[in-house]
Amino acid sequence: MVNQAANQSANQAIAPKGLAQTSVLAPKLSRNFGIVNNAARSLVTSHLQMALERLPDPDVQRIAQAGAVKPNSLPKLKPKDKPFTIPPRPPVGAGSELLKVNSDRQEYDLNTQVFVAEGNVLINYKKSSLKADRVQLNIATQEVIAEGNVFFRRGNQQVTGTKLTYNYADIKGELLNATGAVDLGTLVSSEVSRSPSELATSSVTISATGTGDSAEGQVRRFGFIAERLIIDGDNWTAEKLRVTNDPSSPPELEITTDRATLTPISPTQNRLDLESPRVVFDQGFSLPLPLNSITLDRFQRFAPALVGFDRRDRDGVFYQQSFDVITQPNLSLQISPQILIQRAFSSQSGFSGFDILGVVATLNSAFDNGQRLSARASLAGLDFTRIESLLRFNATYDVPVWQNHTLSTQYAFRDRVFNGSLGFQDVNNIFGTTLFSPTYILGDSQISLNYQLATQLIGALRDDIQPSAVSSLIRLQSAAVLSRTFPLLRGEPAPATREQGLRFSPKAIVPKLDAFVSVQGVNSFYSNGANQAALYGTFGLAAEVGSFAKDFFDYTSIVVSYTQAFTSGKSPFLFDRIADTRALTAGFMQQIYGPLRLGIQQSWSLDSGNLFDSVYTLEYARRTYSVMLRYNPNQGLGELMLRISDFNWTRPPANVTNVQNGIEQRN
Repeated sequence: MVNQAANQSANQAIAPKGLAQTSVLAPKLSRNFGIVNNAARSLVTSHLQMALERLPDPDVQRIAQAGAVKPNSLPKLKPKDKPFTIPPRPPVGAGSELLKVNSDRQEYDLNTQVFVAEGNVLINYKKSSLKADRVQLNIATQEVIAEGNVFFRRGNQQVTGTKLTYNYADIKGELLNATGAVDLGTLVSSEVSRSPSELATSSVTISATGTGDSAEGQVRRFGFIAERLIIDGDNWTAEKLRVTNDPSSPPELEITTDRATLTPISPTQNRLDLESPRVVFDQGFSLPLPLNSITLDRFQRFAPALVGFDRRDRDGVFYQQSFDVITQPNLSLQISPQILIQRAFSSQSGFSGFDILGVVATLNSAFDNGQRLSARASLAGLDFTRIESLLRFNATYDVPVWQNHTLSTQYAFRDRVFNGSLGFQDVNNIFGTTLFSPTYILGDSQISLNYQLATQLIGALRDDIQPSAVSSLIRLQSAAVLSRTFPLLRGEPAPATREQGLRFSPKAIVPKLDAFVSVQGVNSFYSNGANQAALYGTFGLAAEVGSFAKDFFDYTSIVVSYTQAFTSGKSPFLFDRIADTRALTAGFMQQIYGPLRLGIQQSWSLDSGNLFDSVYTLEYARRTYSVMLRYNPNQGLGELMLRISDFNWTRPPANVTNVQNGIEQRN
């Protein structure tokens, strides 16, 4: 009866009612040491409990959940010692925070107030979790030393290492030989809409990145290794840091730096500040990375640096460097200065004039209620006496409305439009609102339906008046499309390993052959009484063959589509006039050797027999990155850029809106 009472008192001192826990003191301890040792055990337990409760936070409760306490850690009682009364435990408040310790063995020194736990140690306290083989906790200072298979989690950040020294009071510490991962979340499509339309169904574009961006719709993450990781609250500083987006080892791409700091800006944002970073390819060749800060969040941004080609606005080759100016949880502002290299060589003032400098500014905002704001301004020179001929601007504000529809309000100034055989047209001003439907699937037919309704005030070149001049009209436009894809053949992807399915591709390629069919109707009314209507039918085939794993000709992508239009009426504007009633689009992308691929896509007007659009791509593709050269001779646009998988970097827009089937296409 005495032993049972002592056991019950000890357990009550450690575990208040309502808290599940493991056994605190093994029953066999009382059998070995009798009544005296039961009293001693109660004394140790009480001292430990009171020590834990004397930690600095006055409103915080702590619990020690332990295995057997070692006998040599118990104090020896003298014959004249008075029985120790366990003080009543204060109630656990709703806002209390618990320090929980689980382990196989524990020791506690009453004099030094040092608590040692060994074997499968788990500590949960102050929004953090710590696992290790051995943990030493100083109750007075709240400093913990963890060794052996250390795993530490705080918030969304988690790391492993060999030894952790950490102070719970200061929220500071350091971890040796640290490895970990940072989740980047999913990307929000933040490209500004130049003109309202999402109905691009009459042709299929072969992606210059083959199977597309592997991060799309998935959680993106990168791993890191550091010799020493310094923890200061939510800020983590790493020394001798290596960052990679490759899950395999050794990684084929790394970003290395002597020192870097990761700062959480919000639950969806992290900023990585770097000292003289370099990009290392295949553990050998390296290049300096032209930036010292990377913002990792849900917004897409321009690649940090690229060489571009814009014959019409920038007179040829230019270099662009991008910088983050504002990085808020729901707001991003990026400034991208440009040096117009080819213009400088042809200009009389050389590299000394302001006309050889350009800039692009991009603003993106994604609110929690689903609303989005996007804006972009582009200056093809800094000669402000010609600002009206150098500036292009567009902005879009999207609001979710009835039954997953989207109401999009847009303004554009000097929108550059490419309209097939009619070539480039400038839209001086466009302001209006468009209602976009979601995509509906009609029953079990697998036929998809979507539509849009738009009202816009447009100022652009008209040829229905003589002489031709820029004039404004209101346009009411409606469009709807029915489409379906028919899977004809499906193969098995290669195993998702670094030597097979993931050798040159960020995800394993599934060999396939699909047929696609669409019917699209477009009707436009203009305030001068004009009307343009068209019904389009499109049929096409798309195929991917190979696994992109062998050295020669192991990947081929082919797309062919034919579009026939039946039209009535004519638009008074040139930028949206239907000029190509019969069009053929064909393209392919072919592996040449190893990671090298060549892609060509071209569109012909069968009415005139003219080739009105084409894109040539040469890509060095790897699992984690690619170097891409792309050129469109018809539009006079091109770029050379480095793409790194999983980072929120995208190629810069060319400030061109393509018109397809009489509708301006969103970028």
